[in-house]
Amino acid sequence: MKTCREMAKMWNVTERTVTTFCKSGKIPGAVKDGKSWQIPDNAEKPVDGRVSSGKYIKKPAPKEKRPLPVGISDYIRAQSEYYYVDKTLLIKEFLDQKPLVSLFTRPRRFGKTLNMDMLRVFFEISEEDTSKYFKDKAIWKYGTAYTSHQGKYPVVFLTFKDVKFATLDKGKHDKQQKNGLSTLLKTPPGCKKGGVFA
Repeated sequence: MKTCREMAKMWNVTERTVTTFCKSGKIPGAVKDGKSWQIPDNAEKPVDGRVSSGKYIKKPAPKEKRPLPVGISDYIRAQSEYYYVDKTLLIKEFLDQKPLVSLFTRPRRFGKTLNMDMLRVFFEISEEDTSKYFKDKAIWKYGTAYTSHQGKYPVVFLTFKDVKFATLDKGKHDKQQKNGLSTLLKTPPGCKKGGVFA
């Protein structure tokens, strides 16, 4: 067994470098004896991971950073313009478990409405081909057992995220709230007029 000083002379490095190698576990068989390290005689010099002068290769500039979708509840906009964490496997969970009712209990700003809008965009019958918003997401890798449900169902989507009144009476005279409610009560795509939703 040799000391750090002896190994430093053999490897032509500083004693401090050898000590760092020992602390970081880069020398197999090195053991600490009190305050000093004991290194096996046949230990090989670890590769120095630092960049030598003149050999540094500049990495290409990273892509433009996207903002976080704080307060954004539109799935199509969030996944294209913002930093978006893929939560599309929630769709797989829904299709696997077939729940009658699902309750999402999360604090404010945890993406509840954004996830509900993602489900709407996935399942809703639409004139636009909305599959393009999912082809690069995790759900698309699970095959036709799941992708065959995309764009096949009429969806009623209600959100009260932007409602600023405590009661209906207080909000019924507000023009913006009235417009929002009339939009919500329009006949969903895939449903005939004159039925429940007309």
